[in-house]
Amino acid sequence: MKIAELVEIGKIVHREAPAPRAGPGELVVKTRAVGLCGTDLKAYLRGHPYFAPPCVLGHEFTGTVAEVGEGVEGFSVGEAVVAAPYVECGACDLCQHGLGELCKNKAFVAGALQEFLLLPREIVETATFRLPAGVGFAVGSVSEPVACVVNGIERASVKDRDSVLVVGGGPMGVLLALMARSISPRVVVSEIAPARIHAVRGFGLPVVDPSMESVPQCLERLLGSPHADKVLIAVGTRAAAEEALAWTAPGGTALLFGGLPKEDHLTIDPFSIHYQETAITGSFGFRLNHFRVAVSWIGEHTSDVADIVTGTVPFHDVEAGFDLARRTGGLKTVVMFGENDGD
Repeated sequence: MKIAELVEIGKIVHREAPAPRAGPGELVVKTRAVGLCGTDLKAYLRGHPYFAPPCVLGHEFTGTVAEVGEGVEGFSVGEAVVAAPYVECGACDLCQHGLGELCKNKAFVAGALQEFLLLPREIVETATFRLPAGVGFAVGSVSEPVACVVNGIERASVKDRDSVLVVGGGPMGVLLALMARSISPRVVVSEIAPARIHAVRGFGLPVVDPSMESVPQCLERLLGSPHADKVLIAVGTRAAAEEALAWTAPGGTALLFGGLPKEDHLTIDPFSIHYQETAITGSFGFRLNHFRVAVSWIGEHTSDVADIVTGTVPFHDVEAGFDLARRTGGLKTVVMFGENDGD
């Protein structure tokens, strides 16, 4: 099979490698679509401590079952599937406290930018799902980011009739806003990039541009209050995160969804936390139940998720996909595999 290997920062080379074979309890999946995420882009452009070259990137994938290992039940060759790229152990202290997303004993799938993937027993048994009817491979590959969004929405405790401000109109911000809107109709997105403002409005979501107008005044006009009950911060800059914290209503919650550089530190107003009982929380990754909910949610919101995918490239031109993903004009870029390397 062919794999697309990151051999140095900014350079991916296709090379031949032995195709995997399914052992007992395992599946081999023929890769059909791989979404490119911010982590992949960071590893490609600047380097990442967890993905140092040489390595294979990609963890948002769908495919068709190519080989069924001994003892595996419920899957047949040719079926369209999506699998979580990792699954918690379920037995450690963190898992026992309902924090499987932080488990240190996870089972992983290898990087997905290769023609075939071996799914280990742990992933096959609990974290591999048939694609819902009507969900194509590219849309199904968005399951992993949606699972992260499920975790974020849960951590922020978004409820019906909450006012929600999503800070950042990138692919994750849009997914946060769409899922929040499926719970409460009172959702606004803050974004400064003109192309992304246009994209967000295409989903029927109201947008405020903080470089052009006052966010509190806009929230007052749209939601009836200068603050939001839930502020979901899907940007990775300290200044934007600090400003967004001030837009949280008394008794409300701010969620740090986007990661900040390790050296950054936030300045937080203790008055609002103590006297107004605002809360700050964070979310990272997902656990198995979040992924299960994500696959179901995509099946119910297929057209919206399809519009998240704004660019596709064939597997033989992966580097073009990274170049496309780095631009702010689109949302989600997906690498497609197929008979003609692009269907």
